[in-house]
Amino acid sequence: MRKKVLVIDDQKAMGMLLKSRIEARFEVDVLLAHDLAQTQQMLTDYNDQIYLALSDLNLPDAPNGEAVKLLKKSGITTVVLTASYDEALRQRIFKEHVADYVLKEGAGAIEYVLRILNLLLTNDQREIWLANVSDRMARKLSGLLAIQRFKTRVFERHKELLAALSRRTPNLLVMGHANHDNNWLHTLSETRAKYAFYELPILACIETESDINCALKYMKYGATDYIVQPFGVEEFYTRVNQNIEQQQAYQDIKRISQTDALSGLYNRRYCLDVGQHQYLKWQSSGLEVFALLVDIDFFKRINDLYGHPKGDQAIVFVAAQLKQYFEDKVVARFGGEEFLVLGTADNSYDVLVKAENFRKAIELESDQQVGVSFSCSIGVAFNATNFEQLISQADQKLYDAKDQGRNQICHKFERLQTA
Repeated sequence: MRKKVLVIDDQKAMGMLLKSRIEARFEVDVLLAHDLAQTQQMLTDYNDQIYLALSDLNLPDAPNGEAVKLLKKSGITTVVLTASYDEALRQRIFKEHVADYVLKEGAGAIEYVLRILNLLLTNDQREIWLANVSDRMARKLSGLLAIQRFKTRVFERHKELLAALSRRTPNLLVMGHANHDNNWLHTLSETRAKYAFYELPILACIETESDINCALKYMKYGATDYIVQPFGVEEFYTRVNQNIEQQQAYQDIKRISQTDALSGLYNRRYCLDVGQHQYLKWQSSGLEVFALLVDIDFFKRINDLYGHPKGDQAIVFVAAQLKQYFEDKVVARFGGEEFLVLGTADNSYDVLVKAENFRKAIELESDQQVGVSFSCSIGVAFNATNFEQLISQADQKLYDAKDQGRNQICHKFERLQTA
């Protein structure tokens, strides 16, 4: 079931504009309400299905923010829409524990709404870790982060943090100085040595203004940003969201640089980089190391007879099947109509069985799935002396499969090289 976003605005044109822009950008259903009565009806009809809400602060039948209070009572994450702004209003809004507010001032307001929704719709999949902060600060920050739907985890000992970081990476690490033990500075330094700034942002949380020098020291040891108490809710959210957005932007760039736009598989460069860096490790694992090269038979004929869009569909279909049969391996579009699978297996037989099942699936299902019947030739190599030789052997076996009539598998097996 798709997530539902409730938009409450007495200006129907504004409500429709928000609905169209949000549904065009995100896979959500937008519900519209124009007054408090309709809001109450929506909450009744959809009960626990509403994931978050955008609410006008003042409505014709709710001039004092009653809709926001109702949403808060219902436990719905809320972003407030308002046409006016002053300090008293800002304080009042955040007392209601809302996630954010948006000034309705032209096109920029819509873009900000989309930006904050991009975070709020996915924050429940993000983790923010709090380390070396006082109990009071841990409670405060955990509460604020929960409003924006983040998952949080608190660490009181540096060794526990390092152990957790060896297993997974949070989206943001907030590090305080409740314990002035230098071990925490060493922990910060070790963490930064392991993670680049764009991989793991670290926010130094300084609990008193007199300790501003501590913030500077944390920055030198690897923090990407800092915040000093007393800080407002809005300042905290702004710093958190900026760090999260920067990390997300890096991840998007990284994904684009590593993947093929059409197939969604890894691209040739990334696959070769993985093979170069991992091959010795794979060899020492005691498992069979393999490379599997796949080529769509007579692909040019598909393009010439049915057009390039149909050829694209064929590539997407083959990519999806490879991901299905080799889901835990490195699967890449190697170039044009050629694909490469790299990895290890307990035995070569399992790899060849999967390859044969994949080949049959293409032969039997391509007509129904793509509208064109086609097949694939496959070359497989195992346990070569080095990575370049492994690829070369798989490539030779692919040519053998083509020379022998296509739509078949040819393979070369060498014994594992042991010390």
